[in-house]
Amino acid sequence: MKIIYRKILEKAIPYYEKGRKGDVEHVKWLFNTIPKFVDETINIEVLIPVVLLHDVGYSKVPKGSNPFDLKIRKLHSEEGAKIAEKILEELKYPKEKISEIKRLILKHDNWAFGDSFADEHLLLLFQNFDFMWMASKKGFEMCRGSKDAKEFYKQIEKFQEKNIERGIKWYNKKIGDFYNKLMREREREIK
Repeated sequence: MKIIYRKILEKAIPYYEKGRKGDVEHVKWLFNTIPKFVDETINIEVLIPVVLLHDVGYSKVPKGSNPFDLKIRKLHSEEGAKIAEKILEELKYPKEKISEIKRLILKHDNWAFGDSFADEHLLLLFQNFDFMWMASKKGFEMCRGSKDAKEFYKQIEKFQEKNIERGIKWYNKKIGDFYNKLMREREREIK
């Protein structure tokens, strides 16, 4: 991990610890997984801070809030952009990258408002994995909470069907195949 990314994560963790349960694990999974799928069209110096900071705004929403509530999604994105700017400025991250990172954090959950990210390749790639976290072994357990595993598996499938209806696609076939692999693993575990 580049030193600057380690410093960003160190500054983000206290916010994540005040926010939703499991967000530190979520961010670490994204950080360790996404770079394996990045192509030359993606600016990694923008993507990685987005990955590390995208959900810090949950530290500013009321405890126990439903993260699927659209008002909460909007609030956490707005607060997250402010926190990200503060952290990145403290670390003297390049100003032109900070403004782009803030913009992307503000928009990262806009899929819930109908945005397919068709014209935002970095956000489409990011959103694929942010969604896919629920299908990872750790994400599945953390996100389902007390729900029955089979019921939660079906819920993820329904979310993906809605994504398709909204025009949200996999960034590329390799990423779609990875999601399908994760879902097969979860299916085997719950049988």
